[in-house]
Amino acid sequence: MSKKIIAFLMMLVLMISLGVVAVQAAEKPISLTVVGDAGHNQRPWEWYKKDFLKLYNVDLKIVGVPFAEVYEKEKIEFVTHTGAYDIVTFYPKYLGDFAGNGYLYPLDEFIAKLDPHLEDVTPGYRDFYCKYKGKIYALPYDGDVLNLYYRKDLLENPEEKANFKAKYGYDLKPPTTWKEYRDVAEFFTRRKGEKLAGKILQRNFYGAAFYGQRDWCWAWWGNRFASYGGVYFNEDTMEPMINSSAGVKALEDMIEIKKYCPPNVLAFGYEELKDAFLNGDTAMVIQWPCVGKKGADPAQSKIVGKIGVTTVPGVVRNGKLYRRAMMPCGRVLGIAKESEHPWEAYEVIWHVSYKTSIDDVSTAKTGLDPYRYSHFQHPEEYEMFPTIEAAKIYLEGVQSNMEAGYPELVIPGAEQYEDVLGRKITEALSGRKNPKQALDEVAKEWNRITNRFGRERQKQLYRDLIAGWRKAGLWD
Repeated sequence: MSKKIIAFLMMLVLMISLGVVAVQAAEKPISLTVVGDAGHNQRPWEWYKKDFLKLYNVDLKIVGVPFAEVYEKEKIEFVTHTGAYDIVTFYPKYLGDFAGNGYLYPLDEFIAKLDPHLEDVTPGYRDFYCKYKGKIYALPYDGDVLNLYYRKDLLENPEEKANFKAKYGYDLKPPTTWKEYRDVAEFFTRRKGEKLAGKILQRNFYGAAFYGQRDWCWAWWGNRFASYGGVYFNEDTMEPMINSSAGVKALEDMIEIKKYCPPNVLAFGYEELKDAFLNGDTAMVIQWPCVGKKGADPAQSKIVGKIGVTTVPGVVRNGKLYRRAMMPCGRVLGIAKESEHPWEAYEVIWHVSYKTSIDDVSTAKTGLDPYRYSHFQHPEEYEMFPTIEAAKIYLEGVQSNMEAGYPELVIPGAEQYEDVLGRKITEALSGRKNPKQALDEVAKEWNRITNRFGRERQKQLYRDLIAGWRKAGLWD
């Protein structure tokens, strides 16, 4: 064999080998990391990992952090420019900080290429929890609003109905006002050995319970605050209105209802509050939508088939019942500005926000809740309920609260504003401060936060926010 032929063959082998290497390099999966609160709400990432690899050539790494530490953990990585995360799951109240500081990748360009069908998303979650200054920085993942759950079997029990009417002078029913809520809570608070619906109690039973931990307790106060006509700030001056008569009355009501709650209620977070109701220890609870799904699952609930859901109570003002349901927490998906693969990250968040969203919100295995109109139009998907009619009742109850929704702040500093509010509310609930004193201290701290971020800037952002809320029918 001549030297020329040998050289040609060697070159051919080299070219083929280089081609194989190039193909292998092209096929090497892209590594992306998603971070969010650990637990049941991260399950979809696990479920679809193989799909991400097959469809988008993405090898997804999942990082979970405690529920109350999402802001701190994500903010540290943003500020220190570690590039540790590509996809961030966060609560919408952080949007002003994260987008305002340039930590997130704007998504409008990607949305034009791959449509997440945001027209199907209800306005509260689409316009206020995903947008900042006219640009889209996140896609929805979880629609949260507070709902009133009650023990249908107890409120419909003939003996309990007769006893209630004899004591309070009106019919026992799901409470529509905070006064009725207080009466029902008092009536059903019983001691071990007493009767409840004809049966002797083996342990104490309570009329109600609420989220008592500092991080979100303000939202349970907020239902009352909003129904009494409270607003966060004076939109002309940016002076806090949190310590108004509406705020004080709301906190007084919450202190009153604490008498009819488990003695350790101030230690209650999501899990403790959920379990108190689903284990059959309370007559009522105000909670996120996922509790209704989990309450229909025999593996998670001892009161299957006994749960009713309706709009949170309110206040009669000028002859009209005025009810507002807080929309706290929720989850959205953003892309870190420093991600080296923003398009692939977008494909992944598009997948869970749109393509698989009905599967993820209609299961009792997650805490993810409806946020698209289409989620409410397919009760047959919610298979934990015994009948489609039962699923419809659940969805109608959740939707009634969304229609009366009261948004949380999403301006810069929202985390700081709400942290102070939660801290002072727990001080009042524990008896260390009276309601007015506690909320006056909140107002002082809020003024300091506003000044730190810039009063005129904050005022304009708040005004813009309110204008959007009004347009969506969520603000008077």
